[in-house]
Amino acid sequence: MSSLAAQVILHPKFSQGLAVLATTIGRDKAYRLIQYLSRLIAWSLLRRGDVEAAARWEGLKNGLATARRVMRLFRPAEFLQSAMTLAQKPVTNLRGPAQVAHLAQIGRQLGYAGFFTNDMILWLGQVRFLKLDKVQLERFQRLTFKFWLSGIIFSLISSSASMVKLRADSKRFRLSAEVSRRESSEKGPDERSREEGERRERGRAMLAQRQTLLSQLIIDSCDIWIPATGLGYTNVNDGVLGALGAITSYMSLQTQWRKHAAAGVRKNL
Repeated sequence: MSSLAAQVILHPKFSQGLAVLATTIGRDKAYRLIQYLSRLIAWSLLRRGDVEAAARWEGLKNGLATARRVMRLFRPAEFLQSAMTLAQKPVTNLRGPAQVAHLAQIGRQLGYAGFFTNDMILWLGQVRFLKLDKVQLERFQRLTFKFWLSGIIFSLISSSASMVKLRADSKRFRLSAEVSRRESSEKGPDERSREEGERRERGRAMLAQRQTLLSQLIIDSCDIWIPATGLGYTNVNDGVLGALGAITSYMSLQTQWRKHAAAGVRKNL
């Protein structure tokens, strides 16, 4: 038994999991996954009439939501800095979808900055550091949902425009690759090999970018229902919202896992 436990604890995957959880964003995504799974389970138990068990999972969900608010206290500054950095870049050099994606990305950063700012004020009111009555708390809750919704909408616009640009870039890349291969007969074998390696590397980079954009589109398409329902724009039950939140949390956690795995590979090279 002790040998099995040692093998599990010392396994590279276990170490990688600890590395992910050692980061603030990794812990946040893990907590979010458990939070939305708790929301789904509480809804399911309540439908079956098991009020006592549902209350336990509801308490876990609320506790994790509070814990996540504490970890995100200073994130508005991060998103404001990103928005200012993007705003300082010249937009006149961009055309069509690239310009739309850039401007929408600024809107996304500002939306999330507003979301985390109001979320912070809401938490300070809930712990009674700020004197906010019930009406004021509800107002800040609605503002939180509105900024979250606007951030997701801008993110969807940015990802969609980036996909359009990437598709056009991919077409140009394929055409240039075909022309280069036709002209490669006049070049030496070493130069042909080098150019082919560069084309493959660029092709892999485009494929990775496409997968990242598709993943973000799926996450935003699922998450948008949470603030929309909180604002009363849609009527989705807690079970569906819990399932959607758990799916997007798992996808985000997978992204962090892959980042740490890639960092580990580079470290070993």
